[in-house]
Amino acid sequence: MEHARNPRNTGWIKGVRAIRAKNPFCGDEAEIFLKIKNGKVEDIKYEIQGCILSKATMSIFSEYIKGKPVSTIAKIKDKDIFKMLGGAPTPSRQNCATFGFEALKLALPKEGI
Repeated sequence: MEHARNPRNTGWIKGVRAIRAKNPFCGDEAEIFLKIKNGKVEDIKYEIQGCILSKATMSIFSEYIKGKPVSTIAKIKDKDIFKMLGGAPTPSRQNCATFGFEALKLALPKEGI
C-alpha cells in the first residue's frame, strides 16, 4: 500500500526515448523512460494511468532495477515480480502486476543481452 500511496520514480527523463504501452486486458497505460549507462540502469522514470496494482508494482519494480545490469533485468520472469510483491495476485489481476515490467522490457536495449 505504501507504494500505491507514494509511488517512487514517477516523472520524465529528458533526452531519452520513452516507451509507451497499453495493457490490452484492462486499458492501463504507461510511459517509461530509461537511462542506461555502461550496461546498467542508471535511472528510470515513468507515468502510469491504471489500477492501484499496476501503479504499486511499477513503483516497486522501478526501485528494484536501478543500478542493475540490463542483462539481469532481461532475465526476470513473472514469478520474480510476484515474489517482489510477496505473492501472486489472483489470476485475473496478474496482468496488472506484470504490465509495467512487460512495457519496460520494450525499452531495454537488445544488444549485449
